[in-house]
Amino acid sequence: MPSKNQLLLLLVAFVLAFTACKKQPDETLSRKEMTNFLIDLHKLDGTLSDRGLGTVDDRNNVYYYNALLKKHGITKAQFDSTLVYYAKNPKKFERVYTDVIEELTKLDEQVKAGNFHPVDSAALRNSIENLWPLASSRYHFAKDSTPVKIQFVIKNRQLAWNDVYKLSFLHQAGKSDSVKNKQAVIRIHYRGNKIDSIVCKTISDSLLRRYTITFVAGKQLSIDSITGALINYKPVKGKFNALIDSIKLTRKFDTLAQDSIQKVISVIENPTIQVEARKELIRLRSKILLQQKNETPE
Repeated sequence: MPSKNQLLLLLVAFVLAFTACKKQPDETLSRKEMTNFLIDLHKLDGTLSDRGLGTVDDRNNVYYYNALLKKHGITKAQFDSTLVYYAKNPKKFERVYTDVIEELTKLDEQVKAGNFHPVDSAALRNSIENLWPLASSRYHFAKDSTPVKIQFVIKNRQLAWNDVYKLSFLHQAGKSDSVKNKQAVIRIHYRGNKIDSIVCKTISDSLLRRYTITFVAGKQLSIDSITGALINYKPVKGKFNALIDSIKLTRKFDTLAQDSIQKVISVIENPTIQVEARKELIRLRSKILLQQKNETPE
């Protein structure tokens, strides 16, 4: 006759076997259905975020979320039940997300390859323009040099949010305690007197060094100009000897996105549109709150 401990082990084995063989509830989504929905959900979330509209979690985006449920022919209750099921089966949920990540990675590769445009979008999305405004890219300074600065100003109506600016140059300066302001700087001047800048310290030790500054236009505003200085020395008494060579300033941008970017900026900067957008947001929030109130059981 089995002992008490043996019976206990048999009972545990039975429970584990029953749990492992338990079927997924009928009201939940299948692995494929859940995968497809999550792929679209991440695409929607990315689109909203890219356009500065928040995420699907924000109340004012509830209609996008509901439209996605309708597209896939599922209800919120089904989705919630599926989440509960996968919360109890994390290994299965891990397999679902492995599929999701794999598909999103493939999609990203297709976008970068330009498969969704009739032109060579891969090249256009990495268009590079030389912006250096001065005639020369080589300068030599001595203690009697005039001027003793390399400053530049770029005005270009096509400069836009999300541009990537890259400034590189060779720099060599002799050792001297009399040299001040040993730095290079690049600035982005936006509409409304807003400025972003990056300062790069330079070294005066008689060695030829290459400096590179990469700067992304991060503000969703029109750009009035790009300015900067590669050398801004104030020589006083003593030796002053400096060389700047191989200057390059480039702009990397997405040609295909330029029109869309300019339209987004126009909307953001237009006071009339801003007022209408606020009114629409208030209207949507009021509608959502009313809907939630009506759905609340008495």
